[in-house]
Amino acid sequence: MLYALLSLSPILLALLAMVIRRIQLSAPKALFLSLCLAIVLALFVWKMEPVALAAYGVLGVCKALEVFFIIFGAILFLNMLRRCGYMEAIQRSFSRVSPDRRVQAILIAWLFGAFIEGTAGYGTPAALAAPLLVALGFPPVAACIVCLIANSTPVPFAAAGAPITAMVTAISSDLGNNAQYVAEYGLNFEQFLDEATKLTTLFLGVGGIVVPLLLIGVFLALYGEKGRKIRDFVEILPFGLFTGLAFSLPYYLISVVAGHEFPSILGSFIGLLVSVFAASKGFLIPKHVWRFPNDADIDEQPHTLEGVRSMPVWKGWLPYVCIGLFLFISRVAFFHLKPLLQAVTVGWTSLFGVESCSYTFQPFWNPGILPFALFAVIVGMVSGIGVRDVGRVCLGSFFQLLKTFSALVFGVAMVQIMMNSGINTSGMDSMLLVAAQAMADLTGPAFPMIAPIIGILGAFISGSCTVSCVMFTPLQFNTALIIGIDPLYTCALQTAGGALGNMICINNVVAVSATTGANGHEGRIISVNLIPMAIYVVIVLVTALIAMHLA
Repeated sequence: MLYALLSLSPILLALLAMVIRRIQLSAPKALFLSLCLAIVLALFVWKMEPVALAAYGVLGVCKALEVFFIIFGAILFLNMLRRCGYMEAIQRSFSRVSPDRRVQAILIAWLFGAFIEGTAGYGTPAALAAPLLVALGFPPVAACIVCLIANSTPVPFAAAGAPITAMVTAISSDLGNNAQYVAEYGLNFEQFLDEATKLTTLFLGVGGIVVPLLLIGVFLALYGEKGRKIRDFVEILPFGLFTGLAFSLPYYLISVVAGHEFPSILGSFIGLLVSVFAASKGFLIPKHVWRFPNDADIDEQPHTLEGVRSMPVWKGWLPYVCIGLFLFISRVAFFHLKPLLQAVTVGWTSLFGVESCSYTFQPFWNPGILPFALFAVIVGMVSGIGVRDVGRVCLGSFFQLLKTFSALVFGVAMVQIMMNSGINTSGMDSMLLVAAQAMADLTGPAFPMIAPIIGILGAFISGSCTVSCVMFTPLQFNTALIIGIDPLYTCALQTAGGALGNMICINNVVAVSATTGANGHEGRIISVNLIPMAIYVVIVLVTALIAMHLA
């Protein structure tokens, strides 16, 4: 038991350092301390070979860089669109569809937010969608709540799949080197990623059908007119289910056909087109126009946001259409572009003489570099803002993500050391195997029931589904092997939990409150969102149990 506690102590230290009110370190600082503790344990308790520790520390930095490139490219692309006026044209398009606040909440928080999550991720949906709702007349707290609830289903495939890529990257060594896994399941990196993508979209997609109803239900419970709340909910229920299906169905089907980069981008884009067209035609839209009690009279004519440029709406959407087309053409084998992009590789074999420590990176296959970063620069140059301004946006995007980068480096390096601490002179299993054995002994076959809770906890503390996956996926993977469950299921549940944790994670709540002027209401927002999150967790677990039973 002592070694089990020691093996878990780096992860527990990170959690406690970020949670305890009198300490409350940021994710980078907490993960740095955890990395230091993992190094001390690896050297002096597990007796890990120093050269192996150094090799896997470097490997962790490289794997973190790979994920960071995706995040940076996506954020750079989004910031360039904002700088050049494209985002304002996109925002203006939503204000023209319907004056009904329920419809606006669904279209902007659920579908537009999902699209931004798919292309950029990392808190940007709430930071963009919530201020847009406030500009349309929503109370700040209401805007925060609905945007955070909506920012759940698309999260694993943010920034063209960065979180789920990080999840599989965290266990990439085990996929090829774990004898038990290879003997029983034997999926390589790409196969595991594809299968985990399908399961994750299944678990979250079923719940995604009712997400619009969850956000509207909370929305009306807080701001609805007394005596009409149920009637107002029932009125919007058909349109809510329609928009839930409009995103979730293509979200799942695209994951089956096209892989991990497309579910949120294309699923939300299809859902947006279908739902906006339906709303503009009055399909399933209630005749009664719902307004806030203190709303000023709303003109039935299209709304226009202040300060927007006169850029046509179609032009505002054009860069995103180009991104989607490039990703589709480059990832579908029929077009034969994939081998060309994957041809350029950098990396090494047997770093520092450690045979199992090898690494390969394909820069032109990384979506952060191509298409996001390249297209961002092209948009800036075509828009005529000048080389200097393009450079400022690039530099600003980099500094915006410094904390995210450092958290990734410390977190991934810590996990790599814990995973490979079995290369030692003590004869002990690696830290993560020791921890996994303890979890297996404690929970037994019931472990999948707590798998998404672990993911939620990681996201709540770290503020990131990606960091949650980096920290806990190896534990989920190895525990599943020990209790005899296909680790695909626990890893998919980890990713789904990390996504649901976005509803209540501290970083997101603080960020969205700051952008909408809802400072001081963070506690209320978290407590309200616990209810829809709990409902979603139940839906995910029931779906997972049925899928495991049928497999």
